[in-house]
Amino acid sequence: PKGDGKAVLEAMQGISDGTPLGRVIGCGTATTGRVFGVRRVPCVKGQSLPAYDPRAVKGVGVTYATTPMGADHTAGYSVTANILSVGGKVDPLKKEGQIELSRNLQVATASVDSVGLCLFTAFAILDVPDALPAIVDMLNANLTGDDVVTLGQRILSTEVDFNRRAGITEAADHLPDFFSDEPLPPHNTTFDITHEELKTTFNWIK
Repeated sequence: PKGDGKAVLEAMQGISDGTPLGRVIGCGTATTGRVFGVRRVPCVKGQSLPAYDPRAVKGVGVTYATTPMGADHTAGYSVTANILSVGGKVDPLKKEGQIELSRNLQVATASVDSVGLCLFTAFAILDVPDALPAIVDMLNANLTGDDVVTLGQRILSTEVDFNRRAGITEAADHLPDFFSDEPLPPHNTTFDITHEELKTTFNWIK
């Protein structure tokens, strides 16, 4: 029952003990929802949504839906422009500009991740004009800013190709329906970016 801390602790212990309920819970949120027939499960590609509700931060919703790894806010952290006004400003409650924002951040993040830099360097890259050229110089005197974009696109293309070969099709690139059906107070917004619009996120992949 709701609010029963003892029952929660017993259920968690069941994971370690291998009880039937513990085995179900131990398989994660998506599996637990399927076993119990629960529709309202906040997962994409089997991964639970972290940190932000996509109805209130729609750029993150695009990232959750389209990133090859499943719901992951760090793969395209649109909170930068949606909430913090870093690298520009895109209204978090409106759908306009969210796909482009998520796309650009996912490409940049893939590049930053691949060269071993901390994700938080993105804040400097977005707000300090000399930051990206300095990183390019640090990596290789022959790289350009365009090369960094190409690198990010190639990484994401490879990840998407891996997913498709593993049977994770474009049909998985969406949020659970309840984010579109249930308004989120206090603004009473829903995630209104359509599946057709989400399909344009990685628009360089043919």
